[in-house]
Amino acid sequence: MSIQTKHRDEFLATLDHLSAVYGKVAGSLGRNGLFTFPDHHRLAEGLFLSAWAHWEELIQALLVDDLAEDPSGFVQADVKKFRVKGAPRRIAERILYHPDHPSTFVNWDYGLVKSRAGTFLGQGHRFTSALPRANDLEKMKRIRNAVAHKSDRAWESFKNLVRDQPFSLTTGQMKGITVGRFLVSHNWNQDRVIRECFTIHRQNAMHLVP
Repeated sequence: MSIQTKHRDEFLATLDHLSAVYGKVAGSLGRNGLFTFPDHHRLAEGLFLSAWAHWEELIQALLVDDLAEDPSGFVQADVKKFRVKGAPRRIAERILYHPDHPSTFVNWDYGLVKSRAGTFLGQGHRFTSALPRANDLEKMKRIRNAVAHKSDRAWESFKNLVRDQPFSLTTGQMKGITVGRFLVSHNWNQDRVIRECFTIHRQNAMHLVP
């Protein structure tokens, strides 16, 4: 098993776990349940953000390892001999984390990762072809920003998103809307939005590491 396959399988296992947790929460609602509906909404936001964080962790790990291993990539092409086994990965990390690491964070947005892969890796790298759910990932990014940023701009973007297709929320449905309520109360491709988000992550991950 390659290190990239290991990263993918760990991510898929995380999605399975998050989906199972969501099922437990959804099954514990109501008058005699453990959770209220506001609890359900807030927990759904946390599960959604956890999946997103692990997605960024996956593409970060793939880029670092590809840069360390790709024979036509920047590291392997420019360094003919390494003194120790782990040197290529450490060099790849220093290149990709610089200059932000460790005092601040590097932005691992997929578009930026793809751009950096084009700079440091050889032609035909795994990020070259479009993700099968690239447009849906962009929708999910707007949902994520509405939870993580809480800015007016992020909230307006979210409201415009859910009013538009494929969600098409009405004025009545928009009353009292929160991200968590949207995730668990509305459908996307015949499934709850949060579950479809997990599916999108899964399909994109399988595309990057078949």
